Amino acid sequence: MVKKLVLGLCMSILGMLTVNATAVKAEVVGDYAQAYHLNPKNGFMNDIQSVFYNEQTKEYNLYYLHNKDYATGGNGTEWEHVSTKDFVTYKNLGTAIPKYQTSTGDIASGTLYRDYDNRLGFGANALISYVTSYGDGQQTQNIWYSLDNGNTFKPYANNPIMKPMTKDADFRDPYVFRLGDTFYMYLAEGNKIGVYESKDGINFSYKDGIYSQIDQLGLLECPNLFELTTTDTGEKKWVLLVGGNGYKRNETTGTYYVVGSLKDGVFQPETQARRIDSGSDFYGAKFMQQNDSQLLGLAWLGSWDYNNKVNSTNGSLGSMSMARTISFTSENNYTLKTSAFQTGNLFKKTVLNRTVSTKQAKGDSEGYKTVLATTLNQKGFALDLAANATDATLPSHIHVEVKNDDSYFKLDFDTTNGYYMITRNGQHVTDVDDANAIYTAAHVAKVDTNSTTQFNAKLFVDGGSIELYFPNSGNTYSLAKFSTSVKNQVSIKMNGDAKVSYKLSR
Repeated sequence: MVKKLVLGLCMSILGMLTVNATAVKAEVVGDYAQAYHLNPKNGFMNDIQSVFYNEQTKEYNLYYLHNKDYATGGNGTEWEHVSTKDFVTYKNLGTAIPKYQTSTGDIASGTLYRDYDNRLGFGANALISYVTSYGDGQQTQNIWYSLDNGNTFKPYANNPIMKPMTKDADFRDPYVFRLGDTFYMYLAEGNKIGVYESKDGINFSYKDGIYSQIDQLGLLECPNLFELTTTDTGEKKWVLLVGGNGYKRNETTGTYYVVGSLKDGVFQPETQARRIDSGSDFYGAKFMQQNDSQLLGLAWLGSWDYNNKVNSTNGSLGSMSMARTISFTSENNYTLKTSAFQTGNLFKKTVLNRTVSTKQAKGDSEGYKTVLATTLNQKGFALDLAANATDATLPSHIHVEVKNDDSYFKLDFDTTNGYYMITRNGQHVTDVDDANAIYTAAHVAKVDTNSTTQFNAKLFVDGGSIELYFPNSGNTYSLAKFSTSVKNQVSIKMNGDAKVSYKLSR
């Protein structure tokens, strides 16, 4: 399967314009199908699995968890395999690790390890998948191996290789790496990360646990660990990334990171945990090291609080974030900064690129001046926005709104302090387990670097998601939206005067 980009839009300034774009039918036709994000043609998609680059085909290969039987009430996930050259167009390579093929059950999250020197004995250059399975009412760790560069995998004959101390224990999402002659496995175990070691990559024994700085993140999942060098000072540090449900900090589920050092294979936290994305729907993330200072990041755009409680006629739910470049700097006691991985092949046409002064616009009853108001009959587009003060400071509040017939998004950015509020609602999330109340709750976040004289933001809007980038600070906010409408009403307003530039691209 090749997923093709389907884009087109229209725009106007200081007025309202509606234009009907002629769209080529996308292959993914679910209720909440994306135009330029990876999402399944059918079934339920969640956690992203390992990513690797194939030098022979010059493609990235990645895997995600997929329940193809979701629409008919079936359960269990398996590893679905896709490849891409640009993270815009994807080829579906089929199911790499199928569910319910052995007594250990279905296939959940894990990691890949390339066994260059055949330490595990399955063959030189074998791809080893360490995964959690949920058979017999417990979470076990298992090995599947591939001898055809990740297209198909076979189960290790002596699975499972690890079982929990008690059947109901949280014991999942193995991240495996090797230092010298020793393999280390990091496992999510409730509010801690368990550390295990092995000499053969198969028989692991408990070594230690990591609690500090992460035990307040709630239930932990999907650990990742990398050694990175700061781009500005050349310092080497280890960075632990982990998913958490955030409830102990009054936060949504999200992906966090902690910076520290490594002592005999065990991570030693040195900073507080921070979110790599401030949004409610950047979860089940996976990362690949690009170079000494950068990671490539991908995540499931979703949350267990509501994604599986959405009305869907064909059971196609879930999508993957855009690919991101994540750079490591020493700023603010070590920071991961995010930018779009590449968008050159995504938005090939600039439809509108204008600079205006709000002094030309009239204010409403609350003093807000409309810079842009337009209707786009198109699912996917990008909006670049820059505002510069014409007086001593910017207007105190900048609003960006995206309305569909059945959903709503609003950014309210306070330029005086860098805080912003995100509001969204919709018609398709049910009230089961308070899912809709959780989905529609407003959230406040803050950029790391704020200016009272200059504001920059970029929105990537698609049929089932909005990803918000703040280029000056390297912060992002990602969220899922559930809309069946292709009509997007886009507006920019601010409560004062500024010189404003905006660009709409498709």
